[in-house]
Amino acid sequence: MRIIHLLLFILLTTASRAQNGPVKTQILAHDKKTPMAYQRFGVFNDKTGDMMLQGMTDSLGNIIMGLNPGNYWLKMNAMGYHNLELPFSIGEGSFAALPAKITLQENKAVQLKEVTVRDNTPPVSMKGDTIEYNASRFKTKDGAVVEELLRKLPGVQVDRDGSIKAQGETVQRILVDGKEFFGSDPAIASKNLPADMIDKVQVLDKQSEMAEFTGIKDGQETKTINLVTKKNSKRGIFGNAHAGFGNRDRYDAGFNINSLVDDMQLSALLKGNNVNKSGFSSAELIRMASSNPDMLNNLPPAALSDLMHMKGVSISGSAEALSEIARPVGMTDVLFGGLNFNNDWKNLSWRSDYFFNQSKNTNQFEYNKLVQLVDTSYQYLQQGNQVQDMINHRIGISADWKINPRSSIKFNPNFYINRNSSSQNRDFSSLGLKGDLLNEGTANLHATSRQVTGAMDILLRHRFKRPGNTLMINVKPEIYAFRQNQSNHSSTKFYNVKNEEQVDINQLSDNESRQFHTNINGIYTMPVSRHLFLQAGQRLYLGSARYDTRIKDDQYPNLNPDLSDLLETDQWQSQSKLALAGNWDRFNFTANAGFIRNELKGSSQWQDYTIDQKFSAFAPEIISEYKWTQTSRLKFQYNYNTSLPSIQNLQGLVDKSDPLYIRMGNPDLSPLRKHNITAGFRKFDIKNGKNFYLNAKAQYEDVAVTDSVGIDLNSGAQVIKPVNISGNYNISLSSGQSFRLKNNGSYLNTSLSIGYGKQSIYNNNILSTSRSLNIDPQIDANYYIGSHTSLYGKFRATWNQRSLRIPGLEDQSNWLLNYSLESIHILPLNFTCESSIEFYQTLGMSENYNQTISILNLALQKGFGKSWSLRLEAKDLLNKNAGINSIVGNGYIEERSNTALGRFFLLSAQYKFRKFKKIK
Repeated sequence: MRIIHLLLFILLTTASRAQNGPVKTQILAHDKKTPMAYQRFGVFNDKTGDMMLQGMTDSLGNIIMGLNPGNYWLKMNAMGYHNLELPFSIGEGSFAALPAKITLQENKAVQLKEVTVRDNTPPVSMKGDTIEYNASRFKTKDGAVVEELLRKLPGVQVDRDGSIKAQGETVQRILVDGKEFFGSDPAIASKNLPADMIDKVQVLDKQSEMAEFTGIKDGQETKTINLVTKKNSKRGIFGNAHAGFGNRDRYDAGFNINSLVDDMQLSALLKGNNVNKSGFSSAELIRMASSNPDMLNNLPPAALSDLMHMKGVSISGSAEALSEIARPVGMTDVLFGGLNFNNDWKNLSWRSDYFFNQSKNTNQFEYNKLVQLVDTSYQYLQQGNQVQDMINHRIGISADWKINPRSSIKFNPNFYINRNSSSQNRDFSSLGLKGDLLNEGTANLHATSRQVTGAMDILLRHRFKRPGNTLMINVKPEIYAFRQNQSNHSSTKFYNVKNEEQVDINQLSDNESRQFHTNINGIYTMPVSRHLFLQAGQRLYLGSARYDTRIKDDQYPNLNPDLSDLLETDQWQSQSKLALAGNWDRFNFTANAGFIRNELKGSSQWQDYTIDQKFSAFAPEIISEYKWTQTSRLKFQYNYNTSLPSIQNLQGLVDKSDPLYIRMGNPDLSPLRKHNITAGFRKFDIKNGKNFYLNAKAQYEDVAVTDSVGIDLNSGAQVIKPVNISGNYNISLSSGQSFRLKNNGSYLNTSLSIGYGKQSIYNNNILSTSRSLNIDPQIDANYYIGSHTSLYGKFRATWNQRSLRIPGLEDQSNWLLNYSLESIHILPLNFTCESSIEFYQTLGMSENYNQTISILNLALQKGFGKSWSLRLEAKDLLNKNAGINSIVGNGYIEERSNTALGRFFLLSAQYKFRKFKKIK
């Protein structure tokens, strides 16, 4: 450790030798005064001819580039001017440095007697590592939003809930002209922006801020879509308003308004519905689930549907469970809205948004779980109803201030408030295999909670005078507060025990937690040769927390000392890293040697336990990428992670709120250790319109946390305690290819995903291991018949097999099928007819749950002029929707039935408006 700290000290004290700032030039018209604003340019490698960078000039004609030393060509085509092809060098090279100003030469016009214009622009092209779609080559209906445009792009898939995938990876961000639109929620942009104002759709892997600044990849990539608006859409106002009402008191209404003035964006929206459209922000869902796992249990089903499709979020469960989440159950009433303001000034880039959403979900459910273990088998039945109310607010600001050409500082404050109320009433019982009653009872729960989070992210970036030397310092303090009040009334009777026992619970609980932590991270980068770089970093984490649990019941009306706890913790972590990075035209790599020291100490004031967690570990990481050609590349990443168990698992407190499932913590758990390997290959054939990808992932857990379940064979009651286990793993392979069927945007997408994994738990001290295999083929196609009809078809089959190493127990397997066909017909007199039929089919389950659910939707729309339209919709016309599914777990299979929305009709009117100033 002394040697590592000495190396870091030496590297950080060499900061005075660092690099010139980013290369900058200004493009002017022939009069040497008028800036050439919003003109496309490309930078090409002199040796290979590969495009290294592409973009647009800003409102003042400026181009700012961050490139490694070398020889390049700057190229630009501007209407009315001769093509610009200018060689330049960064550092010592074959050409002169890039001039501060470049003047374009006017191309004298010649009067043409006759001209025929044909659109020969290719539908898809490659710009460096970015796939660019020409939006005009993919037809959409009048009034379509961006989501409908994305569905027509080869290699891009949009599910019914609005989640977007590109090249097999989930899209996490949608930008508009390079700026965030309402924070990081892609659905807000895709569902509200009109498709006909989009010129290009760019799909790229956006690097982290550190990687973009230093030029050294850190493996943190975000699949991003950038919507480039048309030139005449840069200055103006646009939006729409709609209101729809139907039978069964169904409604869907709202408006959005957007203003664009060059670099300034101003947007507002307000929408509400009770037709099971979520309206939740993806960033909000990720924050709620990551900051407090209990919040995940309180989200309405429509919000869980959005959450499960997000990259970087893991909702544990089988494919069947995730399939149920993907098709929301219950009845949800939603109201959401917000404001968004972005602008770029001379030295300041500003992003800000406010977003709120509230929802109410009601559901009636009936669950049937069959538990099959080595020494026992029984059936657990539940039925009841639940109501969930939630409202949350989010404020996000990002201010990036350029102090001087080599230094900048970014402030990113965020603030969240969430309030939740939930009620549940249920009846339950457990039966032995012979039908004998083991237990039965009722439970009534009601809980209210409030969650507040405040954070400030400060990022300082500096480029030194010596080329390649950079320094980044990141400071992020955060405070979190959570409080929940819950009433729990239940009665459980156990039959198969001596002197039949009845357990009555009448509890009032008050749970409160407060956390404060700060992350400080410094990264220094310096070149050691033309292609090699050295990077040193030091991160320090400091945190403290207080967890207060107070339980009152009939026995202890003031405070139950056995069930209450007051835990206070302090944690610090130090992570040092030293990385060597190489960057060539076709190959780059980063080899990172990291060392982590972590310590967590906690003590309980009311219970007899302490937490003392310490570990030191190496955390190596390797990232590499090889480009065969401009349109094909191979990526590889390996890392080894070590982390502490969650406080919920470490806290030595017994939870007896449910006598059938008594849960306790384990302060003696060991740290978690995990290997992760990912590899991916992508190839795009521009000429034939073929897009191919192959992704592989493997995860092996040296040390993990699993449940040790003690089951009373007579009563069915369980005592659950987290314990360590080793040897769990998951392997997945996904591949896909897109084919162009016609040059009019028709395409065919095919994909196949295969997953295999091993998971283990303990049942009555007997190790129970399950191995699962999932195969998921998918085909979807978009086909245009002439200019008035489009067809979209989808077929997806998911096969799940789970084998339990229990003698006499057969493997469990089932099929989940989802296939659909949609059509859009443009009719005379400005009519549009839409139809869709979708099927959900389950095979391999019990007789009552092997069903085919067919959902037929019809819509007829009539346009009046350019602004007004009237729309009549019939949803689930056959009234066949049902919330039926089956969940296969480790040692059990559970069949579920929930409330479904069912058939309804909706008549709505829509008004759209837009006014743009034409740019010559």
